[in-house]
Amino acid sequence: MKTGFMVGVDVGSTTAKVVLLESKTGHIVWRDYQRHDTRQPEVLLDFLYRMEKEADIRGGNARVFITGSGGNSLASLVGAKFVQEVNAVSLAVEKLHPEVNSVVELGGQDAKIIIFKDETNGGVKRKVPTMNDKCAGGTER
Repeated sequence: MKTGFMVGVDVGSTTAKVVLLESKTGHIVWRDYQRHDTRQPEVLLDFLYRMEKEADIRGGNARVFITGSGGNSLASLVGAKFVQEVNAVSLAVEKLHPEVNSVVELGGQDAKIIIFKDETNGGVKRKVPTMNDKCAGGTER
């Protein structure tokens, strides 16, 4: 069996994104980004079939994490773990860019701002998230 994989999927209100990483190295093996035209399940299945064919992922060698407005309803259907969007962004920023003090993320359905405050002067930061649910990306939903 190949090295284990981690799959990150974001199924948002207008697009779906996926990245496949080697678990040990964090090396990106496969990725895609598509507008789903309200066909969230179909685009997710297409991603999974293509990753299986092109990168040899299988149920036993990949962990799948999913986020986004469509993620919660699709997670159990594909054996994925749902991760709330603000938590997903926070975890990624803390791991990949610990020097960052704030993040603004504009989606099709909402806007998120996360401020990282250094409370202890010892590197431990408190997260202060805010979310606007009033059509950040112009989808008028």
